[in-house]
Amino acid sequence: MKPLDLFSYAFKGLKDRRTRSTLTILGVTIGILAIVMLISNTQGFDHFLTDVLSRIGSNNIWIVPTKRSLKLTDTDVMRLARLPGVKAASPFYLKRIYFRSGSIQEHANLIAVDPRVLKLILPDLELGEGMMLQPNDLGTASLGYKIAHPPEDPNKRVNLYSSVAVDIQEGSTVKSYTFMVGGIFKEFGSTPYLDVDKSVLITINAARNIFKSTSYPSIVLVARSPDDVEPIIDMLRQIYGDDIEIISPLTIVRHVRAILTNFSIFMLMVACVSLVVAGIGIMNTMIMSVMERTREIGVLRALGFSQKDVAAIFLMEAALVGVIGGVLGVLTGVVSSLAMGGVFARMLQIENPSMSIERGLELSYSPVITPELLGMSFIFAIIVGLVSGLYPALKAARMDPVQALRTE
Repeated sequence: MKPLDLFSYAFKGLKDRRTRSTLTILGVTIGILAIVMLISNTQGFDHFLTDVLSRIGSNNIWIVPTKRSLKLTDTDVMRLARLPGVKAASPFYLKRIYFRSGSIQEHANLIAVDPRVLKLILPDLELGEGMMLQPNDLGTASLGYKIAHPPEDPNKRVNLYSSVAVDIQEGSTVKSYTFMVGGIFKEFGSTPYLDVDKSVLITINAARNIFKSTSYPSIVLVARSPDDVEPIIDMLRQIYGDDIEIISPLTIVRHVRAILTNFSIFMLMVACVSLVVAGIGIMNTMIMSVMERTREIGVLRALGFSQKDVAAIFLMEAALVGVIGGVLGVLTGVVSSLAMGGVFARMLQIENPSMSIERGLELSYSPVITPELLGMSFIFAIIVGLVSGLYPALKAARMDPVQALRTE
């Protein structure tokens, strides 16, 4: 039997039982849709984590007091800088402010850190204009790219060496401070903890003058290597106990990946179960088709069709269910993945962050839809169809032609 004739005959068989075939195809479609959507979003989020980790530095560790009785001072900074595995330590300020420069007025972040440690904390941060801050600078600030170049109005920009003002709320009063723009950074991208593009960066000495305190809201440590991060965290727990909150991008990413992996395995099992159910549906449909077409099978055998030809007809019908379901599953999976990417990102967004260092967390990732993923999902659907249709096809092929012709 020619392949084209085989395909035409099998397709006619599905068409004659349109409702049953449609429901069977729908089961395969849902299973493939779930696989494509899950894997593409998982890979997209994993790429997002890798990108974030590379930009904010995998060796960074922030410590934030959780009790008012604990005051982090220069003594703590020097003590922590001498810990084994620590490359550098610096006080760290992160405060929400209101930025003003001419007609540009918007909310932003104020970041204060030792300029010598800044490059270690944010290794991919590059200066676009001007000069880097020096530790003793008091009236000079560096601006993030989106502060200097507001994306909502491309015609506006903050010029180098111009004067800018920041308004800081302290209790019920708002105090204003003026700085000269000494540098403007290139676009960096939003990351957890630090949205540098929407920030004004100043020195520690300048922050001390603003907040009138010898203690610091947090300290950032830079480990010599990722392998030193966990031992340093253990030492910090021994020193401060539960009086501090420890934030480490590396450990957070590891925990998130572990959770994501377990969640992905569970969801893949659910998707595979749905495909197993779809396979059972295909088998049930094909068995019913064999029973309904018993006389037709007898006629085919009487006309000279071999057992192999009969088996091929029913196997082709099952394969067509897999092919059509696979195509629809891949197409709807791509659309659903793109639509659900934003939903998943919002689900992982931090709601009402308890610490200022958590503010500015923006999860923005795109599902990774590769030809390999689509191809393997499509092949998987065909395999499900073939495997599910194998038994009904053999049952039809082994049917006695004489008994089949006698069937009413």
